[in-house]
Amino acid sequence: AQVSGGEIVAVIGPNGAGKSTFLKALAGLVPISGGEVLLGGRPVAGLPTHELIASGLAFVPQTGNVFTTLTIHENLMVGGHTVGTALRRRLDAAYGLFPALAEKRGQRARVLSGGQRQMLAIARALMTEPSVIMLDEPTAGLSPKIVGEVFADLRRLAQSGVAVFMVEQNAKAALRISDRGYVLADGENRFEGAAAALLDDPAVGEAFLGARKAGTGGH
Repeated sequence: AQVSGGEIVAVIGPNGAGKSTFLKALAGLVPISGGEVLLGGRPVAGLPTHELIASGLAFVPQTGNVFTTLTIHENLMVGGHTVGTALRRRLDAAYGLFPALAEKRGQRARVLSGGQRQMLAIARALMTEPSVIMLDEPTAGLSPKIVGEVFADLRRLAQSGVAVFMVEQNAKAALRISDRGYVLADGENRFEGAAAALLDDPAVGEAFLGARKAGTGGH
C-alpha cells in the first residue's frame, strides 16, 4: 500500500480483516515480521515513536485520542510540545483549519461532541506538521451528518498537501471522498485501485459494500 501527498487513501474490509492491525504496524505500534515501511523513501520500520514523528508520520487512534480533562488549547499544546519556536504558528494553523475549535479553545475536551473530538485529535496530530497522517476509523460512532463533516475536513487537509491514509468501516462513504482504496480481507489485499472504480466494481460491491447481485433482492 502507498499514499502520496495531496491524496486520501482508504483501507476498507470486513470486521476482523486486520485493517487496524495493519495501520498500527505501519505506525510502529505492533511488530512486523516481513516487508518494509518506507516514508519518503527511507526505511522506518522499527524506529522509536519519537523518530517516526520527527520523520513526518502522525497517527490518530480510534479511541483515547484526546485528553478529556484538558482544554482544547492544552491538548494542542501537548501535541506541539516538541516544536519549539514554531508553536505559535502551528497553533494558529490548527485553529485556522478548525475554526469550531478556536471558538471553544478554553473548554475541556470532555464537553465536545464526537465529531469535535475527532477534529481535535486530527488538529493535535497536525501540530508536528506531518507529511503523512494515518487515522484508525475516524468516523466510528458518528452520525451520518458528522461523518460528512469529518470527511470534508480530511479532504481539506489533503488539499493542503498532506497524505491522508485511513482505515474505515464506513466503506462507501470513505471511498466516495478518497482518491484510491485498498480492500483488505483475512489479512490480504484483495482489491486495490481508484476509489471510484472500487465503488463501481460489482465484485467489490457484492463482497464488501453490501450491494446485491443483479436480478436479486427486493423490489
